[in-house]
Amino acid sequence: MKYFFQTFAFTFLMYFALWSIWISFAVDIGVDSKYPGSLVYLPHAARVLCTCMFGWYAIPAMVCADWVGLTFFASSDPILVNAGYSLQEFSMSLLACSSVYMALLLLKISGFSFHYSHESLLLQKSNYQHIFLITVISATINGLFGGLLRQLTTDYDVHMFTVLRFTIGDILGCLVVLATCTIMMSAYKDLLLRNKNNNIVK
Repeated sequence: MKYFFQTFAFTFLMYFALWSIWISFAVDIGVDSKYPGSLVYLPHAARVLCTCMFGWYAIPAMVCADWVGLTFFASSDPILVNAGYSLQEFSMSLLACSSVYMALLLLKISGFSFHYSHESLLLQKSNYQHIFLITVISATINGLFGGLLRQLTTDYDVHMFTVLRFTIGDILGCLVVLATCTIMMSAYKDLLLRNKNNNIVK
């Protein structure tokens, strides 16, 4: 139970932080009134990273973060919330937040695994190519099945271009966050190395 609360807190804070940055700065990038869907959806990075680290434990925290964001910070936006947070919004949030877990299950069925076993192809969480593969598959799942769910539960006529926007938005949003984290980590390591060298010289 302690592990669940720890993972819940970390995932919630990461997802909500990225959601807040997205809603403040990136939600209008490439906006199209005819075809909804952000072209740079930053919170998908939290879906990918937290699900890869914590598995299904991350899903409730991300759904909760969606609820907090949509209920208290975007309730007046008709594009993000249709007549208030409802069962429909919850269903779409649950599907989107589960997309990475579905991608991991699909890869596992296909013979991939994070833990090596006989005749299994090993996935490494630190390998950017593998993370990119998980990102693309999960974004595709979210785009296709999220579009289908929206079509079935709302009055929207979901165009294939909308599905494409959701898919691309998840991929680009995740890549932007990963690239930013990589640059920041590299700069941090360079700073530590420089300070270490300066201490040696002194």
